[in-house]
Amino acid sequence: MSLDEEYPKAHRDALRQVLTLLESDPNLRPAEREEIALGLNDLADKARDLDEIFERLLNEPHTPGEVGELLIAFQLTLGQVLGASDLVNGRLYDVGDRMKAVQLAGDAKS
Repeated sequence: MSLDEEYPKAHRDALRQVLTLLESDPNLRPAEREEIALGLNDLADKARDLDEIFERLLNEPHTPGEVGELLIAFQLTLGQVLGASDLVNGRLYDVGDRMKAVQLAGDAKS
C-alpha cells in the first residue's frame, strides 16, 4: 500500500459527546445539531491526519517517491477538510455567540 492510501486514518467516535455539548444551544434544531456535530468530528479527524502527514514528512526518512505520496495524501486530506468545512462554515459563530449569551444570562442571575 502506498503512503497516500493510508489516509484517511483518524477516526474518533466523538459524535455523541459533541451532540451533548451542542445541546446547550436551545435554538439548534436536532438536524442542525447533528450536521454540525458530524462536521466537527470529521474536521477534527482530518486535522489529526494532516498533522500526522506533516510530522511524517519532517521526521521520517523517505525516498522521493514516498515524499510524493505523502504530499498527495496531504492534498487529498486538505480537500476533505475543505469539503467538511461547508457543514460548519459560519455556523459556529452563531452557535458560539448564542451559547456565550446563555452563559452570560446565567451569570447575571447569580
